[in-house]
Amino acid sequence: MKNLKPVNFNILASITFLFFSILLFGCEKENTIQTTKLLLNNSNILLDSAFKILLTDIQDISVTVSNANSDKLLSQNEFELIYNKAINENDIHSKNEISKIMGFSDYALFLEARKRILNNIVLLNKKYSLNKLSMTELKSIMSSGLTNKNSTNSKTTFMINPDECLEKYKDCLDGATATYAAEQVACVGLGALGWTIIGGALFVACEAVSNYHLYINDRTCRTNLKYCK
Repeated sequence: MKNLKPVNFNILASITFLFFSILLFGCEKENTIQTTKLLLNNSNILLDSAFKILLTDIQDISVTVSNANSDKLLSQNEFELIYNKAINENDIHSKNEISKIMGFSDYALFLEARKRILNNIVLLNKKYSLNKLSMTELKSIMSSGLTNKNSTNSKTTFMINPDECLEKYKDCLDGATATYAAEQVACVGLGALGWTIIGGALFVACEAVSNYHLYINDRTCRTNLKYCK
């Protein structure tokens, strides 16, 4: 029976993540539209120091994932199991594995960035009501913030074809980063740190799914880049 628990938990986590994403970000459409227009037409959030730090931390994670040297392609169940053990059980081996997969030489650096991301999302929600936005609208705001950062992907170290291939890769990675940022907001909304009463276990499971999406989306971007001509 013990061998079945991780699989069942992962399936439940993924389904619950999708369900609550729709529930949390799909309702109150009129308020959402008004809030989005306010955010997109008002540069305050783009100038907010907490928003800039949030984007920097998320972008740094995205770049380190791209620079990771892990050749093994994990399944979602494998990734979630390692992530959950690292966070929930404080398992040293799992911490080191996640650190390597995400491109960090020291797991403490990933934990530190993760903590800042969560705290800044809570702060920004209080100021700008991010919980009223849909996933698409959150991605739009994150994309606007990333566009304002001219140093996007400057740390990436790939031998790439110039011009068109570089532009396609940049767009792909920016899209993956914006998706990751939006999903992190959704995950905080599910957790004890967020704006619902859902417990910490679901929050960590949601985070695992979000980090896996970044990991697999980056692999897709790199594969497309590899065969770009």
